[in-house]
Amino acid sequence: MLVTDSALPLSQDHIAAIGRVTAYFSLLEQHANVLIADLLELKTRDDVISVTAHMNASSKIQLIKTLGSTKLKDRKDLNELLTEAITDLETANRERNNIVHAHWYYYSPSKNESGRLKRTARGVIKTELEGYTPDQINAIATHIFHATGKIQQFLMKKNGALHFG
Repeated sequence: MLVTDSALPLSQDHIAAIGRVTAYFSLLEQHANVLIADLLELKTRDDVISVTAHMNASSKIQLIKTLGSTKLKDRKDLNELLTEAITDLETANRERNNIVHAHWYYYSPSKNESGRLKRTARGVIKTELEGYTPDQINAIATHIFHATGKIQQFLMKKNGALHFG
């Protein structure tokens, strides 16, 4: 597919896949909010919004970890499920950040690949190019979507239901 915008070296398929990553992460973050509400035993949606509205994803994950360690210390079965959900949340957050905040640098029609410029500065500045096809980005979106299932599994095991308040 041709590049659709001279300012963005991305095909329409790449843009759609990036949109899918964003939309699925929004859904995952809503599930994280429900999980926080459950662990804090919040009773209303306004209470949940009051607690979570000003938190970024990393802060929500840290809060979930802390609440799990204190509220579920005697529930090994639930702790294991929550640990799996947290691991998936952390991975999803990292993957989402890599895609959504990427500096897209090139598009190769022959490979249907867009490259992001990856820069790190841990002790030394490193720069490398990392190519992504739409299928690779869609696989990240699918992983993010599956992470919502881990939260659902935890809530079902803990409460026997998924609904909130």
